[in-house]
Amino acid sequence: MIIQAEWVVPMKGDPIFNGAVRVDDEHIAYVGPRAKIAPLPNEEIIDLGQSVLSPGLINAHCHLDYTILRGSIAPPDGFTDWIKSINALKRDFTTTDYLNSVMKGFDLLMEGGTTTVGNIESFPEILPHLAPPPIRTWWFLELIDVRNRLYDETGLIGALSFFEQHPNWLGGFGLSPHAPYTASPELYRLAKSCSERLQMPFTTHVAESVQEHEMFANARGDLYDLMKSLGRDCTDCGQGSSVSHLLELGLLTHNCLAVHVNYLQDYDFPALAEAGVHIVYCPKCHTYFGHRKFELERLREHGVNICLGTDSLASNNSLDMRAEMREALFKHPTLTNRQCLEMATLNPAKALNQEGRLGELTEHALADLVAFPMDFHSNPYEALIHSHAKPLLLMVNGRKIVSPND
Repeated sequence: MIIQAEWVVPMKGDPIFNGAVRVDDEHIAYVGPRAKIAPLPNEEIIDLGQSVLSPGLINAHCHLDYTILRGSIAPPDGFTDWIKSINALKRDFTTTDYLNSVMKGFDLLMEGGTTTVGNIESFPEILPHLAPPPIRTWWFLELIDVRNRLYDETGLIGALSFFEQHPNWLGGFGLSPHAPYTASPELYRLAKSCSERLQMPFTTHVAESVQEHEMFANARGDLYDLMKSLGRDCTDCGQGSSVSHLLELGLLTHNCLAVHVNYLQDYDFPALAEAGVHIVYCPKCHTYFGHRKFELERLREHGVNICLGTDSLASNNSLDMRAEMREALFKHPTLTNRQCLEMATLNPAKALNQEGRLGELTEHALADLVAFPMDFHSNPYEALIHSHAKPLLLMVNGRKIVSPND
C-alpha cells in the first residue's frame, strides 16, 4: 500500500513535500518523494490530497478509567480537595461503567490522532472483560499501599501475566506506584525490580502539587494531614522535595516515566538528568489546577527527555494531544512547533524504549500513522498541531482504523 500526502512529516529528517509512505504488512517500507516510488501490480494507492501525514501521536499519560468523569469536578481550591472529590465519585461506579469509560476514552484518543497511549489502570479486574484495544496501549497497573495492601514480586509478575496471555493486544505493560505519598519505598522497589527483570517501563506521579511539595519539604499542609489520618508513616517528610525523596533512594531510573514534576528544588534538575528519568508534562491538567509555571525550559537545558500526556478527563476537558501541544506552545513561547511535536512522537517513543519503532516514519518502523487536512496552513507542523478536524487516515500496525474511503 502507498499513501500519498501533500506533506509527509517523518520526524527523523525534514518534512517531504509531495511525499509518500509505503506500508508492507505492519511495517513501513519506504518514506520519501512520491515521484521516486512506483506502485507494484495491483498495489493499493491512497491519495490524501492536501494533507499532512505523520507518525501517530503518543499520549504518554492517561487514565482511561476516568473518561466517565468528564466535567464532573470543577477546578478545586487545592489538590487535596480534588482527591476527596474524585474518591467520592468513584464509589458509585460499577465495572460496566469503567468498561464503557475505557472504550469511550479510546474513541476520543483516536479522534485526536493518537495511536499509542500510556494508560494507568486502577481497576485491573475489568481487563478480562475488555475487548482488544483498538490502539497500541501500555497498561500500567496502579499500586497503592497507604492502607496496607500487600504486594510481592511473585504477585505482581502474576498480575502482569495477563498481558502475556493476550498477545493480540498491541503495546505493552508495566507498573505504576501511584505517588510517593500513597506508595511506600518498598513498593517502589518492587516496581523497579519487576521493571528491570521484565525489561519494561514503569511510571509514577511525583511533585504534582504544592500540597505534595509542602508535605515532603516541610512536613505540613492539607495533604500531609490527610495522609497521616489514613495511617501513613510520615517520618520521611520534612527532608526535601518528593523528587529528591525518590532519587536519593535510587527509585527513579531511565526506565521511569515521572508524571507532572511541577514542583522542584534547584538540586533536582541535574539529578533528574543524571538518572535519565523521562518526564511527562500534562499542560491542560497543569492549567486546570493552576500550578506554577512548568520548568520546561530549564529541564530541556539539562537534557531531560520530556513527553506530553493528557492525564484524565477528571482534570481535563479533552484527550486530544493536539490540544495539549497548543497549550504547551501558548505557555512556552520559545518552544517551536517541531519541538512540541517531538514531545508527542519521538520523545515518548524513547521513554517506552520504542525508538526506531514508534514516533517516526522511517523504514522498518511500525506503521502507526495519522493524517490531517492542511486547511489554510503552509507549514506542516503548524497544520498538524492547529488542526481541529478528525483524522483523514488513522493506521495502527498497518491496519486502517479511519480511512478516507469511510
